[in-house]
Amino acid sequence: MSASLQSTRRVKCTYNDCQASFDTEKEMKRHKRHAQEHDYCPKCDEDFLSYDEYALHKAFRPNEHGKACRICGEEYKTESALKRHIELNHRVDQKLPCVGCDSQFHSASLLIEHLEFGHCETITSSQFQGHIVHKNLISKLLEGGKDYEDFMRKISQYDAAIDKDDEGGVSLGILDEEPTEVDYSEYESAIAPVVPEESLKIIAVPESYPPLPSQTKTTGVDLNLGSSMSKVTLGEDDESTTVASTFGESRISRTSRQPKAWGSRRTTSSLFPTAEQKPQEWSISAHDQKDEEQHGINILKSRFWDPESVDYKPERFFNALNNTYYCPFPCKQKFDIPADLNKHINEDHRIAKMRCPSCLKLYQSCTALVAHCESRGSKCRINQAEDFNVFLDRLTGGFLSVDCKTRPEFLDDEPVSILDYEAGGYVQYKPPTASYLQYETTKPADWKEPERRIAYEVGGGRITGQHATPLPAWK
Repeated sequence: MSASLQSTRRVKCTYNDCQASFDTEKEMKRHKRHAQEHDYCPKCDEDFLSYDEYALHKAFRPNEHGKACRICGEEYKTESALKRHIELNHRVDQKLPCVGCDSQFHSASLLIEHLEFGHCETITSSQFQGHIVHKNLISKLLEGGKDYEDFMRKISQYDAAIDKDDEGGVSLGILDEEPTEVDYSEYESAIAPVVPEESLKIIAVPESYPPLPSQTKTTGVDLNLGSSMSKVTLGEDDESTTVASTFGESRISRTSRQPKAWGSRRTTSSLFPTAEQKPQEWSISAHDQKDEEQHGINILKSRFWDPESVDYKPERFFNALNNTYYCPFPCKQKFDIPADLNKHINEDHRIAKMRCPSCLKLYQSCTALVAHCESRGSKCRINQAEDFNVFLDRLTGGFLSVDCKTRPEFLDDEPVSILDYEAGGYVQYKPPTASYLQYETTKPADWKEPERRIAYEVGGGRITGQHATPLPAWK
C-alpha cells in the first residue's frame, strides 16, 4: 500500500526552517507566538533570529512594550522598576584579586571572607583585623577635637626626649659668640722660633707630583762621567731625560707619560676635585625616616599602636612623671608595665561586632556586613549613599573601594526616532541606562609588602618556606 501524501495548507510559517503550514494566517501567528523555537513579537508582527535581538527590539519600542529590559525582555511600566529588576537579576561579576596571594573572587563578600577567616596564605586574620582597627583609629584622630589633643599629649614627652642635635653640647650664652680677630703682626719677632741657618737651605720641590712607579721606566746604566755632568737636562720638551751622576755610578730615569685621569675609577674626583658628591638614590624608607625625625610619626602609615607590628614602641606612650604607660586609643587606661598595655590593646580594642549606619542592623563579622552592603535588593540603601566608598574603605581596613559605573551593554546605545503622540511627531529616544557598583581591591595606607615564600633544598629534598617576620623591638 502506497504512503499517503499530506497536502500543504494555504498559509506556511514565515520561518524558513519551519515546515508547518496552516489554513489561516491567524493560526500561523498563534503558532509562532507559542512555539519555543520561534522569537516572534506579536505586538509588532516581526520575526527575529535570536532572543537577544527580540529583547533589544522591545527595549527600543517604548510605545508598544513600555520599559523593557534589554537583557531578558521583561516589560515594566516605570523606569525605577526596570532598574531594580536589572540590579536584582542581572548582576555584573567582579574580578577582585587578593593583594596577598593573588586569588581571584567574583564578589566583594567572598574576598573579605577570604581575608577575615584566615584563608589567605600571606595575610593572617589578626593582620586583617589590625588594618580595620588602624583605619577606625586614624579616622577618629583626624576628626580632631579632644581625642586628638589627648593623643598628642601622650606622645609629647617621648618626642621631646629625643635629641636630634648632631653636635650636642649645652649653650652657655657668651661663649657662643664669635671671637674678635687680633692682629699679631707686631709680636711676630718676639714669638718667632730660632731656626739654624743650615735648615733654611731648602731644596725646591717641583710643582707637579712625581710619577707613579707604573708610569716610570727606569734603566740602570754605568757611565764613566765626572761629577760635572750631574743634574744635566737633555732637551726642553715634556719628555726629558735627567742624568743624576755620581763618581762611580749613574742611573738614567726617563718619564714616558704624564699621569692620566681617564680610565681610572676616580676620573671625576681627579678632574673635578672641588665638585660635590653624587647624591644618593631616593628611597621611600629614608624619606619616611627623615620626615618622622622632623615632624614626628606618620599616623597614616605607621602601626604605632599595634603590639604585633615592628612600628610599635611602648615607650612612646610612657609618662615619666608617674611612671605609667598610657593607652594610644581614646581611653583613660594606664598601666605599670608594657605587657599589661599590650594585653589591653589586643583584647579591649578589637572590633567584635559591626553595625550598618543606614539600617542600624548589627552583624557578627565584617563579611556579613559587606554582603549586606553588596546586596542591591535589600531595603537598606547604604550602597546608594554618597559616602559609601568612604564607609567601605573604613569597614574593610582599606582593602576595598567602590565606584558606580554604567553597565557595559548600555555604553554603545544610539538614540532612535520614535513617534511621540503627545508631541505630534518623531523624537529621539534612548533606553534608560542601568548602573552597577564596581568593586576594586586596594592596599591600605599602612600596608607593608609581605615576604614571599621561597623554595630551598635541605638534604637533597625541596622544602618551601619563607623568611621570618622581624619581631617588634619590645619583644
